[in-house]
Amino acid sequence: MRYNIEMKSFGSSILIFTYLLKFGGSPVDDTAGLLFQYMHDLIADPVHAKLDTTRLDPAFIELGQTLVFFGKCITELNNLAAAMARGDLSAPLPSSENSIAAPMKELHASLKHLTYQTLLVAMGDYQQRVEFMGEFSDAFNSMVHQLSERQKNLENEIELTKQITSALEQSFQLLNSITQTLPQPIIVLERTTKEILFLNGSAQECLAEDAEYVNRLVAAFGDDDVPTGEGMVEDEGRVQELNYKIGEESHFLSTRSYYLEWYNANAVAFVINDISQERNEIQRLETFAYHDALTGLYNRFFGMLTINEWVEHSRAFALVFADLDRLKYINDVYGHNEGDQYIIRASKHLQTISADAIVCRIGGDEFMVLVPGINEEEARAKMAVIYEDLRNDEYVQDKEYEYSVSYGVSAAHEGEDSVVSELLSLADERMYENKRERKMDRRM
Repeated sequence: MRYNIEMKSFGSSILIFTYLLKFGGSPVDDTAGLLFQYMHDLIADPVHAKLDTTRLDPAFIELGQTLVFFGKCITELNNLAAAMARGDLSAPLPSSENSIAAPMKELHASLKHLTYQTLLVAMGDYQQRVEFMGEFSDAFNSMVHQLSERQKNLENEIELTKQITSALEQSFQLLNSITQTLPQPIIVLERTTKEILFLNGSAQECLAEDAEYVNRLVAAFGDDDVPTGEGMVEDEGRVQELNYKIGEESHFLSTRSYYLEWYNANAVAFVINDISQERNEIQRLETFAYHDALTGLYNRFFGMLTINEWVEHSRAFALVFADLDRLKYINDVYGHNEGDQYIIRASKHLQTISADAIVCRIGGDEFMVLVPGINEEEARAKMAVIYEDLRNDEYVQDKEYEYSVSYGVSAAHEGEDSVVSELLSLADERMYENKRERKMDRRM
C-alpha cells in the first residue's frame, strides 16, 4: 500500500492522538496502548515493530497507518545509514515516497560519485574535480592537482631525455667522409663477406680491447640486419640498437648504418654511439614513475594500469588488499626507522605469494597484490601462510611489538566480464572486515 502523507494531516493526527491520551475512554485506552507499544518497538527494535491497524479505534486507524508508514521510512533510513557506515554503497535505496531519507540519499549519491571520481584519478585522469563537499572538495582538488603536476613533470623529464638521446644520435651523421678524428667507432664492412675495409681510431681501440669486437658486433645484428641498400634513404642511413657486453659490463649501442661504395666495393659503414648513460637514465625515470621508492615494489599507478589491462583481457586472477596492523603505533612509539623496517619486511613476505604476482605499495601501510591464475580460496590460503610468516619474522623476535597484516581477497574469472571498481570495493571491504575481526580477537 502506498501513502502520500502531508505534514498538515500528520500534525492533525498527532493532535487527535494527544487528545485521546488525555481524555481517552475504554476503546481509546486499548488504542493508546497499541500505539504506545508500537512507538516503543519502533524506537527499541524497528525491524520487528508491528502494528495491526484493524485493532485500533476507527477514529485512529488513519493515524495508525500514518505511524506505520513513518516506521517504514525510519527503517529504510536506518538500513541505508548502516550500509553506508560499512562502506557498502550498493545497498537498496529508500522508496521515492520516503522524503525523510532524501538528505541521506543525496549523501549516498555524492559518495558514489566521489568513489567513481577517485577510481578515475587512480587510473590517471587528473581532470576530476569535486565541488559539492565543502572543505573536502578543496583537499581532494588540491591532491589531484598535485598528482597531475607530478605526472607532467615525470613525462617532461622522460620526453626531454628521449629528445637528448635522439639529438645525440642525429648529430653524428656521416657528412662527407669518415675521419679518424671522430670519437665514435666507425667500421666499414664489405656487404657480402663482412670483410673489414676500414676502422677509425676509436674502433681500433675497441678491437684492441676485444679481438672479436667486430665479429661479435656483426653477429649481434645477424645476416638479415646488414643493410643491402634497398629501401635506405640517401644520407640518412638506418638506425639500430643493441645491448652489447664487453666482459661483464653491458653497453647500449646505437648504430647508424650507411650503404655506400668503398673503392668499387659494395660496403656498409657503421657509426657507433654508446648511449648507455641515456638509456640508464630513461630506465631510472621509468622505474621512478612505476615503483615505490622505499620498498622497490610497484606503485598504485602501475597497479591500476595492470588490473585494468587484466580485466580488459578477461584474465583469471586474485586481487588482495593488505593493510599493516598498528604501523602508526610503531612509528609513534619506536620511531619511523622501525616503521620503515616493518613496511620493507612485510613487502618481502608479500612477494612470496607467487613469482608471477604484481605486488604494489598503494599507501603508507596499504598494499595491493595481483596474482594471476588463482582463485579466492588459493589466495586466502597463501595469505594465511604469509600472515604467519610475518608474525614470526626474525626481526621482531626480540622486539616488544609484533608484525601483523589484515587482508581481503576478491577474484576475477577467465572469460568473464569483471568490473574493476567492484573487485577493488569487495577486496577492500573484506580487508576491513578481517581487521575488525583481529581487533575483536585481541580484546577477547
